[in-house]
Amino acid sequence: MEFDIQKRPSNAILRVTMEQGESIRAKTGAMVSRSDTMDTEANVGGDGGLGGMVKSAVSSSKDLITNEFTARESGANVVLAPDHPGDIVAFDLGETGRIKSQSGSTLAWGPDVNKSSAMNETGNLFSSGQLKVLALDGTGMAFLSAYGSVYEVDVSPGEPAIVDEDHLVAWTDGLNLDRQKDGGIKSTMLGGEGYVSKFSGDGRVWLQTRDPIVFQSMGGGEEGGGEDDGPSVSDFI
Repeated sequence: MEFDIQKRPSNAILRVTMEQGESIRAKTGAMVSRSDTMDTEANVGGDGGLGGMVKSAVSSSKDLITNEFTARESGANVVLAPDHPGDIVAFDLGETGRIKSQSGSTLAWGPDVNKSSAMNETGNLFSSGQLKVLALDGTGMAFLSAYGSVYEVDVSPGEPAIVDEDHLVAWTDGLNLDRQKDGGIKSTMLGGEGYVSKFSGDGRVWLQTRDPIVFQSMGGGEEGGGEDDGPSVSDFI
């Protein structure tokens, strides 16, 4: 499998070229185009019968369906894109090890990647109430999308990172996470206390430079031809 991320960082698309018999899975609606020699199949209920786990990790029924693309001939390709403007980041899980991500960021993943619900003592991690935590592990590639550009923060002992949780895309497993209320974050715009996440230990955090929740609250979808032009919360689930 070969991949190329183009048009980044504002309007990134993912082009995947595969050998005969190779396959990749993607969230429904992600396909832009494909080769005639690329077979497709819709899987209802998530990967490998995740079923109830998926239902607990997402709040939109469309996310219970994934599309699988399999190359009937070598050289077949598929072009995928997120449903919001922004960047795409690739993870080789054989190198990074297990990572955690917010449920709305998953775009595509190889058949050897396992998606599971990541239980955490803080409950629903995201103050939007729409997104939860997934764990990704295995030996294949996973592709996550971000609203805006991707910003990486290295965390080391003695140098923790505090981030607005709505900017979170992913983080390496093993980091300690402490969720804290911050009355100064979004308290005026959204009418309540926001949350920040303090990461400590040794690892890396991937952030998106734009906040879809703030964008929605400012009526960003109304500019340029109607409310459907901009992303809604469901676009990031």
